[in-house]
Amino acid sequence: MLRKLYILPVMGLMITGALLSGCKKLIEIDPPLNEVSSELVFKSDKTAKSALAGLYIDLAATQTQAVNLTAYSALQADDMEYVTAGNATYDEFNNNSSIATSSGALGVFSDWYAIIYRANAIIEGLAKYTGTTVGVNKELTAEAKFIRAYCYFNLVNTFGDVPLVVQTDVNVTAYLPRAAISVVYTQIIQDLTDAKANLLADYSFTASDRLGANQFAATALLARVNLYLGNYAAAESHASEVIASSLYTMVPADKMGSGLFIKNSAEAILQLPSYLNATSQYTQEAATFIPAAYNVASVFWKIRSNLVDVFSSADLRKKNWMKEAGDGTNVFTPYKFKYKTSTLAIAANVAECPMILRLAEQYLIRAEARAKIGTNISGALADLNVVHTRAGLPSSVTVESAALIEEIALENRKEFFCEQAHRWFDLKRTGRADAVIGALKPTYKTTSQLLPIPQGAIDANPNLTQNPGY
Repeated sequence: MLRKLYILPVMGLMITGALLSGCKKLIEIDPPLNEVSSELVFKSDKTAKSALAGLYIDLAATQTQAVNLTAYSALQADDMEYVTAGNATYDEFNNNSSIATSSGALGVFSDWYAIIYRANAIIEGLAKYTGTTVGVNKELTAEAKFIRAYCYFNLVNTFGDVPLVVQTDVNVTAYLPRAAISVVYTQIIQDLTDAKANLLADYSFTASDRLGANQFAATALLARVNLYLGNYAAAESHASEVIASSLYTMVPADKMGSGLFIKNSAEAILQLPSYLNATSQYTQEAATFIPAAYNVASVFWKIRSNLVDVFSSADLRKKNWMKEAGDGTNVFTPYKFKYKTSTLAIAANVAECPMILRLAEQYLIRAEARAKIGTNISGALADLNVVHTRAGLPSSVTVESAALIEEIALENRKEFFCEQAHRWFDLKRTGRADAVIGALKPTYKTTSQLLPIPQGAIDANPNLTQNPGY
């Protein structure tokens, strides 16, 4: 929930920073501040809102959320290659060969737990102190739970079993063992269910900006979570609620290049503030992936040729969301976000924002759920075609369920390439990672599907165990 941050009181943000100094990694969580400092943060609606605004800013500014969730997963999967020598971390992800002392794995682990700690501090503070009004208390608690659920979703899909930390008392959390994936998912569903029940159904709490979680953001993430768990009826139901809302519409084909990944896009269910601060109008992904000049020598991040070849020449996603390094080179870079610097974005009078949840995913979730249930194939096909035809392609007419499921998987690949961790997580959840990535990379092993638990965390907590293969 990002309120118009530029009008928030400086003192409120300073208090937020004091309360939520958080942790550099799970094994170095600072103890909670004294009762007086915590009470000051939650003594009024104004300061409590500032605390949650700070949580969103902190999430957006982590390297994991700002760029590495996309970068690392695109390298692990078959979306992208890092083609410049000399970066050991990117080489690890290129080759699916991380090690327990990897700085990359440590950064991902640390970033998600730092945000979880901050969310826990807000949830606890709102429950303990009575300075906020009932409505604001309920909204802020629900948003913090949504963020906690979002972080845990990414953690379990990256590391597998992880410690389930739902409080700030380091005497309790410092030596927690890893909780089973199923246990963590139970907490995720509980948090999202609570959030859905208590969040507003519009964006009035964020002054009409889509930079914070509302009821439909919680519903959309519940749809994704239930799809991952194989709860297809629940996934279909949640996705249908989002699709039925009048708040969201698919960005039309002629606006795919300019109107989808901008602030308050009609398709956006949840975005985050731009990198660094609330007035930046560019994304860290664009700053990272767009080369300094469009020639092959300047390209560090290259879309894999086998992905480029998936797209027909008529597919508007290739035209709008990829950019060739030079005429005829067949070297393409990601181009969903267009502006490498805030200066360029401001000059173009465009504000781009990281996209967390968008409507196209809900159509494809519902399509897959319906196809796997098998009782509404025509509905599954119709949902697939909403996304497929938006890309300028003729309608699919597939009616056989297994073939349709394959088409939906391909559509997901084309729609969400180099976007968050969609492709990598999809390969793993559908059991296709070994066949697809194993055939592509000789260094790949089945155990590469999970990153190692950072060795530093294991050294500090004897109750932590390592993932197989490390």
